[in-house]
Amino acid sequence: MKYRPIAPFILVRHFVRSVAINGFFGAIGGTTNHLWLSLQKHGLKGVVRFFFRNPPSVAQATTPPQEHPFDLVHGTDTGGTISGAYYSAISLSSIYTTGYVPTMPSALTQALSALPLRHQDFTFIDIGSGKGRALLIAAQFPFLRLLGVEISTELCEIARSNIARNPDLVPRVTIVNEDATRLVYPEGPLLLYLNNPFLAPILRRTLQNLERQLNLSPRPTYLLYEMNPRYARVFNAFPFLKELYEVTYPFSPEDVAFDPMVRTEETFTLYSADLLSR
Repeated sequence: MKYRPIAPFILVRHFVRSVAINGFFGAIGGTTNHLWLSLQKHGLKGVVRFFFRNPPSVAQATTPPQEHPFDLVHGTDTGGTISGAYYSAISLSSIYTTGYVPTMPSALTQALSALPLRHQDFTFIDIGSGKGRALLIAAQFPFLRLLGVEISTELCEIARSNIARNPDLVPRVTIVNEDATRLVYPEGPLLLYLNNPFLAPILRRTLQNLERQLNLSPRPTYLLYEMNPRYARVFNAFPFLKELYEVTYPFSPEDVAFDPMVRTEETFTLYSADLLSR
């Protein structure tokens, strides 16, 4: 079933996401305050019209994509940001998506270069692949295969178009419109990459799914998580994950100029999820 960003669903998404971030009472307080301010500014008719008759569209929720030099080189569209509250998805897990924020090429390239593994032995899996920028960056390394997993139908279509503009990559890259909590992982060694794609409830279910499949079919597996602060409490609840290191990489000058989050660096944490010894 496909869930579209109609007004009531958008409101539910905002409230549930607020509960996950601020707790139930914090969400109630924030929602009440927001509604009161909206009533004061727009009146009852204005609030009803905005939220139920003319809800924000995807276009309104998207920042205009800047033409990052990466896109100019590859002829792609991987810029801009999109809130997870405003695009269609294939399951209710989308309530907890954080939205699309593109990774910065210079930082991810450094992180992938430093990995303590033979790239050619591993399948690279981008959980929450968005428009496919991380896949395009990872494709510059000799990974055996590359798989993008994205819950948003619209973003999947954009990512497939981006890959198609680079014909040499088409045989190596697959993009699936799938809920990460239900993903069936391919056989062989895995490198999972997550750029803070969703909030703690779905991250927890995604890790449960991964652990279950690795228990059935143990193989070398690593998880590269991009974000600091990360959900340390969630990761610590899974003993099968062993933190190997955490490192911060600086952005190149062009990435600093084009980063929508106005950052100058990004932190990556590498975990080992190898259950062969169990």
